[in-house]
Amino acid sequence: MFISYAQSYFANGNARSIGGSCYQLTSAANWQLGSVWYANKLDLAKDFDLEFELNFGNNNATGADGIVFVMQTVGIKAIGASGAGIGFEGFSPSFGIEFDTWQNANFGDMASDHIAMFKNGSVDHKSSNSLVAATTAISGGANIEDGKNHLVRITWDFSDKRIQVYFDCVLRQTAVIDIQNRIFSGNNLVFWGFTSATGGSNNAHIACLSDDIIVQDTFAICKGESKPLNARESKNNSYIWTPNLYLDDTTIKNPECSSVVPITYYVQYTDRCGNQLQDTVDVVIDQPFIMDEGQDSLLCDGAKYLFNLTNAYDSVLWQNGNRSSYKFWDRSGYYTLRAWKGVCYDDDSFNITTNESPTIAISGKNIFCEGDSVELSVTATPIDAVFTWMNGSNASTYFYDKSEIVSAKATNECGSVEDFYGIREVILPDINLGKDTLNCKGDSLLLDPKIAGPYTYMWNTSANSSTLKVGAGGTYWLEVSELDLCYASDTINVIEINKPQLGSLSDIILCKNELIEIAIDNKYGMVLWNNNVEGERYSLLNYQGKLSVKSSNECGTDSKEIEVSLIDCYCNLLFPNAITPNADQLNDQFRPTVDCPKLRDFTMSVYNRWGELLFTSTDVNKTWDGSYQDIMVMNGVYYWIAVWSGIENGQIERKADKGILHVIR
Repeated sequence: MFISYAQSYFANGNARSIGGSCYQLTSAANWQLGSVWYANKLDLAKDFDLEFELNFGNNNATGADGIVFVMQTVGIKAIGASGAGIGFEGFSPSFGIEFDTWQNANFGDMASDHIAMFKNGSVDHKSSNSLVAATTAISGGANIEDGKNHLVRITWDFSDKRIQVYFDCVLRQTAVIDIQNRIFSGNNLVFWGFTSATGGSNNAHIACLSDDIIVQDTFAICKGESKPLNARESKNNSYIWTPNLYLDDTTIKNPECSSVVPITYYVQYTDRCGNQLQDTVDVVIDQPFIMDEGQDSLLCDGAKYLFNLTNAYDSVLWQNGNRSSYKFWDRSGYYTLRAWKGVCYDDDSFNITTNESPTIAISGKNIFCEGDSVELSVTATPIDAVFTWMNGSNASTYFYDKSEIVSAKATNECGSVEDFYGIREVILPDINLGKDTLNCKGDSLLLDPKIAGPYTYMWNTSANSSTLKVGAGGTYWLEVSELDLCYASDTINVIEINKPQLGSLSDIILCKNELIEIAIDNKYGMVLWNNNVEGERYSLLNYQGKLSVKSSNECGTDSKEIEVSLIDCYCNLLFPNAITPNADQLNDQFRPTVDCPKLRDFTMSVYNRWGELLFTSTDVNKTWDGSYQDIMVMNGVYYWIAVWSGIENGQIERKADKGILHVIR
């Protein structure tokens, strides 16, 4: 790869290129400000001879403000103040040669267009920054705002620290100043160029300078190559180069030289001021070389590819314009390098690939329950990493159903890495609270699953102990868990039973032909009747005499003997036809006389003559006192209706009756 670095300039503010190697610093307008800087720096540790043309416009009487030749270390974007500062005022450190076309009395300017030297951005002749007193630009103080280009030459002699200014081929100023140390603190490399400005008055200001303005007196050629030499500008464009060796033309300004040995040339010409001159041009030969510094490389984990070319080459140039001889690269890409030994150079190129060492992580539940499986996932980086499980699978997820140490490996060009992940199957013991069981009322029962381990116990009673003492019947369940993840449970029904109690059993009156069934609740035990009939129920029909009962279960035994009387049964009710509710305790209430040993149900209602219900009852022992809504009824005739049923001749008989009732007081 070949990169050409032609000499060029940078314009700022109102400055712009107008072609023909010329730059307009300001136009003929008020309050303009511009600067132009040469791309390559001047070396104050070497002699230089600069020649250029300046045009100060054609507005004489009111033209302003001029041009300053400047050396500075601020940078290629430096620009000062407009107006009297001529674009130079305001930045430091700097050295300036002003060509001033406007008299600023407050700065101590002379009336004529003049030349002076300053430092550090000042154009005040009365200040300590004034280095050389002003002289007229043209002897006698002639006007330079004439619309013409004026030839300016500035020379620097490093050994004598002498700087000279020629204007239109006439030496106008000479000064001995240690510019490098006095102004730039020992820095020998400085930017150079021109500034200009206008204020309330104006002119068009132009600087014309060629790309080869800095003329070399020594040229280096890489052996086997050629290079154009360069002479100064000739007034008549006539040159004579001697000796006539290795040059393609000895009569031009820039002959091509192809010498393979060191040689000294002499060039004769007439300069732009009409002087007959002969300059010396030395040619030195540098040896070509082959460079092989860069190798295609893989950089892992932020590693850097370091180049230390400090002692190997005079200078280097990377593809991004960087010129560092000590350089590292850490990004993927295609890189090019040019290195010089003298003027000989060679190119090299290489590729860098960057990557990260693989990482791998197994994730998922590390504990699962018996009979289940666990899904494990693997994540590997970077994207090119290839991973495999220990069984050879390269699926992103995999199921495991037993306790083990699982591993997975990730591999890429930077290496490999393995991750291990332990998983455990939780196997809970069988939970057995036993079969459903009986428990005597008042006793306690211990429920014990008979297991031990790192378990959590939870009973439906909210108890969390491994065993549970219960004293009441019901359904009990126990849930056993480990790590709040796996669960096992069992349920038991505890049936609470009482010790047999026959105290409520009493003698029985039995109607002839009546069938009675006696029931003793003892489903968790045994009932024995008259010592020979077993069962919770016993039927009586026309039975008379003693009846023995024995009831037993796990909680104990009870026995009893009752008397069964067999009688003839009828079911008749007799109702009075009059009452005298006068509170004398005689015939105050209306109620039937009952002749029914086995009365089963009964309903009686009393109405007035308009059919209005005054009283009703299903209790044969409840009487009507002759009132309605707590108010005694009038004397008179009332009506009653009664319906009942009972045992008669061993059968249930239903009967009804009605009649008239006289209420008399």
